Amino acid sequence: MFFRDHVEKKCNLIFTGERIIEGNTPMRIWVDHVARYKFASRYVRGKKVLDISCGTGYGSRILCDSEIVKTTGVDISSEAIDFAQTHYQIKGLEFKVGNILDINFPKNYFDVITCFETVEHVQNQEKAFMELKRVLKPTGLLIISSPNRKLTSPGRSINDHPDNPFHVKEYSTGEFVSALGRYFKILEVYGQRSISRLLFLPLFERIARKVLPIIYDPGRGNPELEKVSSKKEYRYIIVVCKKSKSDSP
Repeated sequence: MFFRDHVEKKCNLIFTGERIIEGNTPMRIWVDHVARYKFASRYVRGKKVLDISCGTGYGSRILCDSEIVKTTGVDISSEAIDFAQTHYQIKGLEFKVGNILDINFPKNYFDVITCFETVEHVQNQEKAFMELKRVLKPTGLLIISSPNRKLTSPGRSINDHPDNPFHVKEYSTGEFVSALGRYFKILEVYGQRSISRLLFLPLFERIARKVLPIIYDPGRGNPELEKVSSKKEYRYIIVVCKKSKSDSP
């Protein structure tokens, strides 16, 4: 297993709370990220795949294990790409420096795009969605995730700055699905690390910001993806989208 092969290697990047580094990231965060990539690997066999905002490359490596034709990991950080090229070089896998707001590939190029925990960092999220749609093939799939503001920034609105200083804008589950629905056909919606939705009824929502950090421990939740339920809120939302044949970038 490549996890064991690399976990003992000394990391030359520092974990800041955002960039995931194999062997140097808290286990709960690591497990959550790996679960998303393992889920996405079901969809990519025999496909040409883009892992946008791939970070240090561990997820691109997971996808490439699924016998796909080619995986390209792209990240805005040259430091992260250098790390990825050093630690995860195998046949069919390449890494490039690039920006989600200007993806340097032709239109209709990729069969599958993974975009995990990225859009919350982007100033122009609409532009990011348009770029993802542009480079996705007709009938291609986008598998994309975002934190759920209800749990990561409780008590804040979509127009407020998130609690996480690295984030620009966070969605609730409904807002995220709605934003994606303007560009893609929504196929499936999944969640990770759930909590009862009763705590978010209007009666309790005003005090959620103070109470939630005390009663909610994401480490006790389930990192495996599950279909969203109307009875639960989820820390992370993962949406599988389709670009239909009638769409033009």
